[in-house]
Amino acid sequence: MSKVERSLLDWQKENVENCFTMIKQAIEDAREEHDIVKQKYCAEYFDISVNTLKDWVTHGCPEIRLDSGMVLYSKRAIHEWLLSFQQ
Repeated sequence: MSKVERSLLDWQKENVENCFTMIKQAIEDAREEHDIVKQKYCAEYFDISVNTLKDWVTHGCPEIRLDSGMVLYSKRAIHEWLLSFQQ
């Protein structure tokens, strides 16, 4: 393999790795950006039913109740709540 071919392969590998890193960061940013979600989406995120989420709330899971009656959830706060039970 010539020097030019080796350089081209190295450059290509570096670009692929950079793209992968950027995509991972974009996904992480998008997840954090949408931290506050409605009940249905929160249940989907944790792969549980809405009834299970409601049961969690009776056991202390944090929720956000707006004056309008809408209930919202912080995925980050629920993660922290769940981790508090970790032994």
